[in-house]
Amino acid sequence: MKFQILILLACHFGFALFAAETPRAVMPESHAAVFDKYCMECHDSLTEEGGVNLEDLSFDLNTIQSAELWQKILNAMNSGEMPPDDEPQVSDAEKTAFLQELSVQMVIAREVLSDSGGVITMRRLNRREYENTVFDLLGVRFKAAALPDDANSGGFDTTGSALFFSSDQFEQYLSLARQALNEALVFAKSPPKPQKLRRESETTINTRFTKLSAGLKARFDKAQEWRASGGEKTPQDFGFIDENDVKFHERLYNQQYSTYRRYLYREESKTGMFLETHFSGALLDTIEIPSTWPSGNYVIRARIGAVEGSNPADRFFEYGFNGEGGRSGEIELLGCGSVSGTVSDPEVIDIPLSVGKVGSRTFAIRQRQPNNRDAARIRFVQSLEHSGAGPKPDLWIDWLEVEGPFHVEWPPRGVSEIFFKGTEWWAQPDENAYAREIIGKFATRAFRIRPPSDEYVEKLYQLFAAEKAEGKKFNEAIREPLALVMASPGFLYLLEPLHGEEKRELNDLEMAVRLSYFLWSAPPDEALMNAAKAGKLSDPAKLAWHANRMINDARSDEFIASFAHQWLHMDRLDFFQFDDRKFDDSVKAASRQEVYETIRIILDEKRPLSDLLKSDHVVVNDLLASYYGIDGVTHAEFRKTPVLGDAPRGGLLGMAAILAMGSDGNRSSPVERGAWVMRTILNDPPPPAPPNVPQLSRLEGQQLSARELQMAHMEEAQCAQCHNKIDPIGFGLENFNAVGLWRESEEMQHVVKKKVKKTKEAAMDTIDASGSLPSGEEFTDFFSLRDAVAAKKSEFETGFAEHLIEYALGRPYGFSDERLREQLLNRADAKGGEMREFIIALIQSKAFRTKK
Repeated sequence: MKFQILILLACHFGFALFAAETPRAVMPESHAAVFDKYCMECHDSLTEEGGVNLEDLSFDLNTIQSAELWQKILNAMNSGEMPPDDEPQVSDAEKTAFLQELSVQMVIAREVLSDSGGVITMRRLNRREYENTVFDLLGVRFKAAALPDDANSGGFDTTGSALFFSSDQFEQYLSLARQALNEALVFAKSPPKPQKLRRESETTINTRFTKLSAGLKARFDKAQEWRASGGEKTPQDFGFIDENDVKFHERLYNQQYSTYRRYLYREESKTGMFLETHFSGALLDTIEIPSTWPSGNYVIRARIGAVEGSNPADRFFEYGFNGEGGRSGEIELLGCGSVSGTVSDPEVIDIPLSVGKVGSRTFAIRQRQPNNRDAARIRFVQSLEHSGAGPKPDLWIDWLEVEGPFHVEWPPRGVSEIFFKGTEWWAQPDENAYAREIIGKFATRAFRIRPPSDEYVEKLYQLFAAEKAEGKKFNEAIREPLALVMASPGFLYLLEPLHGEEKRELNDLEMAVRLSYFLWSAPPDEALMNAAKAGKLSDPAKLAWHANRMINDARSDEFIASFAHQWLHMDRLDFFQFDDRKFDDSVKAASRQEVYETIRIILDEKRPLSDLLKSDHVVVNDLLASYYGIDGVTHAEFRKTPVLGDAPRGGLLGMAAILAMGSDGNRSSPVERGAWVMRTILNDPPPPAPPNVPQLSRLEGQQLSARELQMAHMEEAQCAQCHNKIDPIGFGLENFNAVGLWRESEEMQHVVKKKVKKTKEAAMDTIDASGSLPSGEEFTDFFSLRDAVAAKKSEFETGFAEHLIEYALGRPYGFSDERLREQLLNRADAKGGEMREFIIALIQSKAFRTKK
């Protein structure tokens, strides 16, 4: 009896003893004196500068929210950021005692809280994952433009909390599924034979120009007859509405007639077509793919050459679809290429093209230029005023040809996968049993790792039976149940343990799905699924082997593009209307691709992440090399190209896409560029701009450089604290104009009615690119800025690791992730800072393998 009582007491007090031994992170209240003395003037409940109110700060660090705020305080005081330089400073003794105690408590807090935060919300597929998953399931590619935008303010499009599903989206998904199935299910015993259609480029354009010029001449002559009548007759007598109508037709004649006649008189126009610019916009050479031809992969061939004497930088063509309702000369741009042939010795260029059932089938090609009719018209009119003729053409095209469709496999993958016993359903012993099998197998593939219930399959079969009872054929009746599968949560969601269930590690199949959507934004391939079914993904070495295999696969371009686009905030490239005479759509697309291709090289060659800060090479194609003034690069493929030591390229800070984002489209912005460097490279994002930023009315009528304008802002008390850190960085990038081209001087800005405007006689000012980093390092020009930034690789790697964690786990990076971040940094550091090692370390981590 006594023994039993002792056991009960031991259990009771043992529990209390265990509770007492559980570590707690608590800052001593004595340190409140530091806040009272140095911080409360700016961070009490009334001011709350930077959104920080220290009056309500709990000295107990055992919640995520409290610990995260204390971490900010630790960072600010460690860096010397707080208190500001113009405020009383904490004494060395006070600071040492405070930081020493806080550092100890933060270690305890991370240990206690490491398993309590970071909830990953089960989420639906984002738009690009949906498109890739449909392709994996059916073998057809199409744009799911009808789906809502997945952009997540301040986060990634993988964040589960932002990827919800509403009832009104069901019809959207159902409609898209029907569209995809109609595209995929093409039935025939043999593939359609490729057909060929050629169009001589001069045939239509010459007839059109002859007719247009004749009409212009006839109306002009009538107008002159009326004027010769000396007012005895009215404009109506000659077929005009009034005198304004006469002037209108005279203006059209003066703007266009000579251009058409000059075009038709040129010998080369009799056997081909010049790709030039007219008053109505760019001239397009087009070929229509007949509507009776099936969907599939086609090849467009163009026999094309450059005009003698043309500038090599202008020997580029653009191609795409010319949709209905599009303005003259504008296209849905698909790509850009260069021309090495001549008019006397043209080359034949092959352009692969995918053609679907939906969308335009009019292929168009033109000389590279702004994809805007108004901009093309301005270019034409300016040339007409200057030389009396339109812009000279640089390209000539002999003919266009289309051939296809070409099929890699037959029947198409969607048909062979769905009708796995063959398309002759009537030959099956039991058609209804075959329908059940088709539905069940399709749903199993669509749901990836969680097979459908028998009840679910039966309900879908009943829908098939109802469709068939209405008179539909087997292959038509089966589509609706399959479409419902593709609109169901099992397909649209990444199925993992639900929040609230017991925390556990993902099983191998779940791990395969998480890994695949992380690196490919698509379902696992057969090799990964086989490894999962064999239980091999629980082995860290085999998991790493598959991760490396997947990074090496071209499908990981999905990860590179989507992660880099969001991490580097490249959506800003689409915020502004750039001067498309300098930075047209093709150059913008190439500059964006340069960022992705550079990361691809870093991963493929197992190079350090810090190559993004400074390197001895660029990754460019012929168009971007021409834009940068780099010689010796041919063809449209991106390739690694060495740069001279004094070249302002090599690293993010020399890339046109990054620099263009730090502008308003017309002029550079030291503020935006400096803020981007702080946010992305230094991992020290500045706070948002305060409301009611003062206007610079006192500068009315003055011509000022960008530096002078920003210095004026820095004089304002509410602006100075942030601008003193941001602007000096941006000044170091001022040798690049708004679209990333190097310059030695800048056009002075003219302040008129509180707005900055250009003037006809703008003064030029030599650029002063000197400045300093927030940590105090000074630089004299762009090159020393780049060196100073490259020395901050630790901050850059830290920010990269945090964003990678957020993207991969599908939820915001938090305080409880700091240990994980350090694991990634240590693993990469042991391998020389390799970018690939950050990824492998994250994939092998407990956090990636666990569902909270």
